[in-house]
Amino acid sequence: MNQVNVFTAKPGMVLARHVKNKDGRHLMDAGTHLGEREIRILKMWGVLEITVRPGSGEAAEEIPAPSDGKINSFLAKWFSKNTLKDAVVKEIVLLAKDWYETHPGSLETLLGRIRASRESQKGDAGGESPDLPGLLSDNVKLPALPQIYSEINAATKDPKCSGKDIADIVSKDTGLSATLLKIINSAYYGFPEKIDSLAYAAMALGTRQICSLAMGITVINYFKGMPGAALDMEAFWRHSVGCGIMARNLATHVRGVNSERVFIGGLLHDMGRLVFLNHFPGVSGTVMAQAGKLNLSLHRIEPRYFGMGHAEFGSRLAQVWNFSPEISALIRDHHLEFETPPDKEVAMVYFSNWLVSALGIGFSGNTVLPKLNRRAWEAMEISPSALVPVIRQVDRQITEAVRFFYE
Repeated sequence: MNQVNVFTAKPGMVLARHVKNKDGRHLMDAGTHLGEREIRILKMWGVLEITVRPGSGEAAEEIPAPSDGKINSFLAKWFSKNTLKDAVVKEIVLLAKDWYETHPGSLETLLGRIRASRESQKGDAGGESPDLPGLLSDNVKLPALPQIYSEINAATKDPKCSGKDIADIVSKDTGLSATLLKIINSAYYGFPEKIDSLAYAAMALGTRQICSLAMGITVINYFKGMPGAALDMEAFWRHSVGCGIMARNLATHVRGVNSERVFIGGLLHDMGRLVFLNHFPGVSGTVMAQAGKLNLSLHRIEPRYFGMGHAEFGSRLAQVWNFSPEISALIRDHHLEFETPPDKEVAMVYFSNWLVSALGIGFSGNTVLPKLNRRAWEAMEISPSALVPVIRQVDRQITEAVRFFYE
């Protein structure tokens, strides 16, 4: 018997076992011959894996056809800190092969970004002496977020706050209102009818989701106003938005996870690095040069030069800006080694960051893919087969989401 992902199932396959959905509802009997209709029904009910009889249909063809030699060579190096003896990593490498094969130009783009990052960093600190605690308390160097952010943040903590209250707050900023309505009416959410008021949007999506989107847009707009950093900012935000969307989509497969919280945690997980790049470009260049030379991730080098990593600094900045303790923790812990099983939401942001990097969705400055922490993976309690629909959904949503959030 063979385990087959529903999204790769083909007509002609024959079920070897009964199929039930996640709630235990019986859907199909063993012996059912699958056609397009049956496969569509399985997808509709959220079934991820089925067991089919060997030799039925094309079930035996589980291993993808050999990919281009250049892709194989790249993946061997890119995943070199991981081991293919790990079944989960092996499955993700196969997914990465499929990603690079079906996205022409994505591999060359990533390789070009890695080369440019390594070649452009001269390692000249220019006499900079980072004082991060001082920076956090110095509102001249690091301005506060707009007042509207504080109002939205306060509203999220008020149990009496209604959708109309949120709409009234957001409506004070016409640019923010327009961006929100564009996102809500995009394919990202897929509403059948146009939503033309924030009050109705709050009813359709919920006040928490509207607040999360508004907070995310406000923070991104803040960073867009900072001086240019020594990094492709479109690629940086594509990575960040991709991480947020990946976490949000993964959350649909995991119980007890707040999808909007992990979205914001993923979206803003690297904001500490943005501050490093903008305020201390020389030291940041030294860090990137050393990371490339030693073949290490940036977060392993940063404490030597900044006194802390970008994750810790980003978390402290989140606290200064009155983010919730939960979101601050998601930002702080997205690079932890996890010697014990982490919280599910922390694990989700960590894994989303790792997977987006593995697939080359955007670029955060790292020229190395670290080893996947198995404790983080296991904490999510999902099957590798769940990654197929999640990645496909991210692929559909990422371009439009980046355009609305960043451009």
